[in-house]
Amino acid sequence: MANEFPPLPERIHQAVLSNGLTVVGIEKPGFIRHYAQLTVFFGSASARRLAPEQGGAALPAGVAHFLEHKMFDKGDHDAADAFAARGADVNAYTTRTITNYYCSGTGYLQENVQDLVNFVLTPYFTAATVAKEQGIISQEIQMYRDDPDYAVQQTLWDHLFPDSVIAEDVAGSRQSIAGITPAMLLGAYRTFYRPNNMQLTVVGDFNFPALLSQLTMPAAAAAPGTVPASPAVTAPVLTTTPLLRTTGSLPEAWVGVRLPALPDPTRRLRVSLQLDLLLSGMLLESAPDFLRLYQSGLIDDSFLVDAELHSRFGTLTVGGKTSAPATLLKTLRQILTPAHARAVITPAAFTHLQRELIGRNISGFDHFGWLGAQAVDAADTRAEDRRLGYSIPQIAAIIAALRRSDVLDLADDLFDPARITGILVSPSAQEADA
Repeated sequence: MANEFPPLPERIHQAVLSNGLTVVGIEKPGFIRHYAQLTVFFGSASARRLAPEQGGAALPAGVAHFLEHKMFDKGDHDAADAFAARGADVNAYTTRTITNYYCSGTGYLQENVQDLVNFVLTPYFTAATVAKEQGIISQEIQMYRDDPDYAVQQTLWDHLFPDSVIAEDVAGSRQSIAGITPAMLLGAYRTFYRPNNMQLTVVGDFNFPALLSQLTMPAAAAAPGTVPASPAVTAPVLTTTPLLRTTGSLPEAWVGVRLPALPDPTRRLRVSLQLDLLLSGMLLESAPDFLRLYQSGLIDDSFLVDAELHSRFGTLTVGGKTSAPATLLKTLRQILTPAHARAVITPAAFTHLQRELIGRNISGFDHFGWLGAQAVDAADTRAEDRRLGYSIPQIAAIIAALRRSDVLDLADDLFDPARITGILVSPSAQEADA
């Protein structure tokens, strides 16, 4: 496959400000809507300890998510008010690796970006507001606990990463958040909300040098400094297959695979693309095995294939609702093998999958959420890696250079029984099929 692709109008810029903040600009001429995200590399599975200069105390589960909620509260107003006045949207979410604040609008790009930086870099915590938030998040946690799907996904994480903070709920527990105080939040803010532990990504029709020249940092911003290292995963995967009882309408079957830690972003990108090719040929909607499972009635529209690759861990989860959970689990285990990968990803199939992946990545450059996720994936936790960026021609050329043998070697590595766990789910009035 040729690896030369024509230039496209997008331009990617990167700069590191004097305070350590990495700024990524993706100029898209002619686009009316803009998007900006300020990513803090602090999530539920990050280090659970304050920096030494903040006392070094241990942090309870759920602090990253709690901080996300509290950053919008500014005492006499909510940070979202200014965005709403300009017709813009603003929101945030916390994962195991990051906290992401983002906004989108059709005008006032510079003002929206500036307000995004201002409210994330200006802490405000009081005893009264923290107590109020504890009640709100406690209700949120209970709501998720009442969802039948919660126990299933949590059990998968517990089996893939036993005795690890990676497996813990992003929001923590009602008990863990009860001990959060304003002083603890401020210490966590000063430890992790350092500009050198953040990345600002802006997408739209704008001029990158002009954006930087007008961008200012609030006086309350934390000083640059060393961020505590996150713990490593040491315990092996629990490969036993539990049977969970739920009140769901249908039984379920799930397979989980622990993927390797990939601290180098260049390798992580290549493995991500290889994994995409592998899963597209084996289990995604265009794959023969997906069609076979769907037409036989073993899976329905709830079927999910989800992969995450990070610097310290990775996961692949496959499954969904089914009338025959034991049969589906057995079938998925047979599909997720190196031998089956070699059988279905033929040379002709590989070439087709390559072209399809190039097309999906090109179209992805028109989706702001996808672009934002790519900017985070390219950076992850290491500050020196946040200076990497890929244009459409660069990504297309990388995909074109991938080899079928590399994808099959990846299958050999990933589909090791020691990395794989499974879960059967059945309503209490039924049994999993034999």
